[in-house]
Amino acid sequence: MKKRLEKKMEKRKREQIHRLLDLALDINGLEPREQKVTGNLPTVFFDFSGHVGRISIRTYSAGWTPGKDSDTKIWPRAYKLSELSDAVRRVNTLKAESPGAATPRDSR
Repeated sequence: MKKRLEKKMEKRKREQIHRLLDLALDINGLEPREQKVTGNLPTVFFDFSGHVGRISIRTYSAGWTPGKDSDTKIWPRAYKLSELSDAVRRVNTLKAESPGAATPRDSR
């Protein structure tokens, strides 16, 4: 029984991580997202640090430019479902607030 619950929790954590990556792709699209190319469209960075089990999500609401600090930094631990769920909620909110978020049809 314990193994089954552990597998179920692992699956839920992986689903949340996949959702975070999906949201980053939804906001960015698949093409380069530098401010000089896309204007003021939002940009999201998504990094996974496997050695510490942590995800880094950085957002730039008016687009990324070199040397500019991100507007938002979210650092959920990949092994904490509550932190992953909170990160998904926050990135969903950022996406909803970003009228220039890309969709598969309009990414440049």
